[in-house]
Amino acid sequence: MSLLRRTVVLLIVVLIPLVAAAQNNRSAVAITGSDAATCTVPDPCRTFGVALSKTNAGGEVIVLSSGGYGPFTVSQSVTIVSPSGIYAAIAPTSGTGIVISTASGASVVLRGLYVNGALGGSVGVWVLSAGTITYLENMVIAGFSLGGAVGVYETAAADFRIKDSFVRNNYYGIAFSGASASSRARATIDHCRVEGNTYAISPATFTDTTVSESLMTGNFRGLSIDSGGTDIDARVAVNDSVFAQNSVGIFAIRTLALVRVAGSTITQNTQFALDIQQGAQVTSAGNNVVIDNAAKETFSGTFALQ
Repeated sequence: MSLLRRTVVLLIVVLIPLVAAAQNNRSAVAITGSDAATCTVPDPCRTFGVALSKTNAGGEVIVLSSGGYGPFTVSQSVTIVSPSGIYAAIAPTSGTGIVISTASGASVVLRGLYVNGALGGSVGVWVLSAGTITYLENMVIAGFSLGGAVGVYETAAADFRIKDSFVRNNYYGIAFSGASASSRARATIDHCRVEGNTYAISPATFTDTTVSESLMTGNFRGLSIDSGGTDIDARVAVNDSVFAQNSVGIFAIRTLALVRVAGSTITQNTQFALDIQQGAQVTSAGNNVVIDNAAKETFSGTFALQ
């Protein structure tokens, strides 16, 4: 064999695995796609799981057509987008719909997805990696209604940000907990409708939460800081929001539960506007309206809402 021919053969042998391992900056899924495809826009895959495996960290996965795309785990920084007018569903029959399990410092964006627990799923979106930032934008997370099931669940010292979304008909709508007083889970809930859940927003210990311009309605509790027998270090700021037609608008118990309410309306709740117990602190920054509830409040903690 000539030197030139040997060189060409060697290059082919070297390049074949590199081509096989090539990754996309932009991947795609479609209802007519195949998981044997390259996952590019002209050659889409069928499921998110396979598309993610062929996507570079920091890349994106886009949905090309309406359909169901299966539960998946995110292990790198990525943006997953279903454009307006396309229905991209994740409907687990058990377990979790979307798991966020990345290295610290990763950023994950989920936009325009419908996560449906009606077939038996226990968690809609589960963030379990410390140090990540997860953005949920224009999402619907619904039907995780079995006892203890959660629409959105964060169990790590991470940042969780949900905007312009519907969280409805779950047992826990949005629930989260941190690791320690110095390693807290942080959540922002902005322009969301949290409806028909048993516990709409449920911060556990070592959490910081901001709720802005959102509606909590038709829940058993709109905001629930419930200790389960031990004190919970939960700090919540509520701004320009509405708690309406729940059984209890805001529930908080024990001394480390701190709730600050500003510019908000608490109305037409069928048991209590506020149920504040055992030293919990709920204070007003002004401009709140508490009206037309079955009972205005019950409290044995600090209560200064006007």
